[in-house]
Amino acid sequence: MKTSLRRWLGAIVWFCAVPLSAQEIAISYPGLTGESATLWMAREGGYFKENGVDAKLIYMEGGRLSIQSLVAGHTQFMAGDAVSALSAVAGGADIVLLASAKNVLPYVFAVGKEIKRIGDLKGRVVGISQIGGRAGEIARMVVKNNGLDPDKDVSYLAVGGTLSRLAALLGGRVQAAPISKGLVPTAEEKGLTIIEVEAIPLIIDALWTTRKYAEENPALIYRVTRAYVAAIAAIVKERQKTLAALRKYMRTADTKALDSAYESYVNGIDRVPMPSDKAIQNTLEITARIAPKLIGLDVKKYLSFGAIQRLREEGYIDRLYK
Repeated sequence: MKTSLRRWLGAIVWFCAVPLSAQEIAISYPGLTGESATLWMAREGGYFKENGVDAKLIYMEGGRLSIQSLVAGHTQFMAGDAVSALSAVAGGADIVLLASAKNVLPYVFAVGKEIKRIGDLKGRVVGISQIGGRAGEIARMVVKNNGLDPDKDVSYLAVGGTLSRLAALLGGRVQAAPISKGLVPTAEEKGLTIIEVEAIPLIIDALWTTRKYAEENPALIYRVTRAYVAAIAAIVKERQKTLAALRKYMRTADTKALDSAYESYVNGIDRVPMPSDKAIQNTLEITARIAPKLIGLDVKKYLSFGAIQRLREEGYIDRLYK
């Protein structure tokens, strides 16, 4: 009885919190590989609109530009991984994590035919986006987990984004490159070999805002988060609807690439979008290498899961899957 009453009251509070006219916000996302699928579905599935939010989604290549725009107030939210976001914290950015739909990274390595396993990379060159970037640090972690010394046994060459890494691999400049599973069909079509590696717990697709904005707009934070968790449920339950969103934002009609991106994203998605302790630990480990100032960081100061916890207590998340 008490639970039913609490849910009923929660529904009334939500209804009263939704403004008569939609509140306009701008949200940036950093890539076209499918890692921002929850944000895209929140828009395309109408979940922002249902919650009284008119969300404009803006593509900004790379996490740094998204963070700069957020801190400057040009956008109110951003989607992105925690490595980029926490690196900005080292530079003074006061941002908070509201929710994280994807907290495991299903990376693979694209390699030349002479490479059969990660251990064969000893003495070889791995292509990464940039020295000190996320892809490079993930590559180091994978190399270390497979018994090699990431500082002595392997060299790294900064060649740019995923497509540039594939081009460098095909051109013989590097012998391996980490890529997301969504790009496996493209790599295989180019004759490259794919090596599966153990998925890495890591905060990959998360929703961020500034601490000041969160404190000044609690009702809006709740509604945006509510739309976000509804989008997660839609991804889990509505494949075709999700594929349509991926097709639009990934800017491709390649069915193999879209199917691969969907499978990569939906496998391991968190219905209650909060990271595990291991995902937080790995994220901090990688980020501290990029920004040593973050060694010993109390990450809890940058987690703002009040809206998620409220939605769970109200039973809203459970109802989405019934």
